[in-house]
Amino acid sequence: MQALLDEEDYQSIVAKVLDIIKQDYDLVPKQHGNALIGLEEFRHKYGHDKSPAWLKLYLLPKMPGVFGLNCGRGHPVKIDVEKATRWLSQHEEEIDWNQPLPR
Repeated sequence: MQALLDEEDYQSIVAKVLDIIKQDYDLVPKQHGNALIGLEEFRHKYGHDKSPAWLKLYLLPKMPGVFGLNCGRGHPVKIDVEKATRWLSQHEEEIDWNQPLPR
């Protein structure tokens, strides 16, 4: 005798098996790491399209979650999106976006 199961049956079986496994092994859901983005993506999404030099001079040194800022050429700057956006939302009023680069 053969049993035929449709997609809904499979999903309910999988859900029940997963519940049993979680109870038996006391599993904890995976923690996803912080999302890091590069300087170019950051400047287009959150940096008002300011130049990388402007961001490195005025904004990024003050901001938490910035990695590789002072590592030199060839090392990419990575920015933790969650920390950076939280900091930007709190300090948006204080930033002078029109401040020119020094000559």
